[in-house]
Amino acid sequence: MHSKALKIEVDEIQEMQVTAEPGGPGVLSCRGAGGRLIDIYLSAEALAKLESFIARANLEQAKLHRMH
Repeated sequence: MHSKALKIEVDEIQEMQVTAEPGGPGVLSCRGAGGRLIDIYLSAEALAKLESFIARANLEQAKLHRMH
């Protein structure tokens, strides 16, 4: 992470809203430290990249679980 990046502690992810349109934007609703509500608006491109990161992380975790 970059040292000047905005850092927000998220305690809970409440929901993910995605438009009905393929490739549409999404909103990630979270609860931060102290109960603060946080909505993160993701463009279609950012949402696709997030999905890709999560898919790769799931594959890596599955590999680790098979090894144990």
